[in-house]
Amino acid sequence: MAASARLSAADSPPKQVLDSAQLQFQKSLIESSLAPLKKHLLELSALEKKLAEAHNYSSAITVRDQRRKVESDLERMDKELLLLQTKEQSLKAALLPDRIILPLDKAVLSGVQFSGGALTGWNRAGASAEWQLPGLPPGGYEVILRYRCGALDGGVVQVKETKFDLKNQVDTTLTGPQEKNLGTLKITDGSGKLSLAAVTLVKDKLMDLLDIYLVPASR
Repeated sequence: MAASARLSAADSPPKQVLDSAQLQFQKSLIESSLAPLKKHLLELSALEKKLAEAHNYSSAITVRDQRRKVESDLERMDKELLLLQTKEQSLKAALLPDRIILPLDKAVLSGVQFSGGALTGWNRAGASAEWQLPGLPPGGYEVILRYRCGALDGGVVQVKETKFDLKNQVDTTLTGPQEKNLGTLKITDGSGKLSLAAVTLVKDKLMDLLDIYLVPASR
C-alpha cells in the first residue's frame, strides 16, 4: 500500500504544471467572455445614442449606466487577463530546462553544411543557420556555442531573434573544442526564428559549430 502511494505521488505532475493548466483555464474563461461583452457594449452605445436623439433622456440615462457597468467589467477583465499572463510567463520560465539545445540537424542552412555532427563551411560573411524556437517565454537567454576554431580561423558572429541581436568574437581554440558565452539575448517571440550568422572572417573559415544552446538568464 505504501509503495503504491509512493508510486502515485511520483507519477503526479509537478505543481507548476497544475498551476499552469489552471491559469490556462482561467484565461480561456475570460477570453471567451470578451467578444460577447464588447458586442454588447457597442449595442448599448448605439441604443444610448438613438434614445438621446429621440429625446428619451430617462431611458438614455438607464442605458448609459448599463454601458458604464459593461465598460467597468471589461477594464477589470483586461487587468485580470494581464495578471494571469504575467503569472503564466513566470511559471513557464520556472519549467524551462537548464539548457535549451537547438538541434544542428534541424537548422535551415545558408552557405553552411551539416557534416559529421557539426555545422561546417562557414566560409563567407552571411553564411547562416536558423532555428525555430520551441515556444519559449519572452526574456533574456545566454547564447552558448561549442565549437572548434583553428589558428587562422575565427571572426565575428551575430545571433538574432525577431527584434534583437548581439555580436561577439569567435576565438581560436588551439586546445580543442571549447564553449563560449556570446552574451544575453532578449527574446521577444519565443516561437519565432533564431539565426546565427558569420559577420566577418579572419581568413577563410569562421569555425566548426558543434553545439548551440540557450540558458535562461535567471538561472
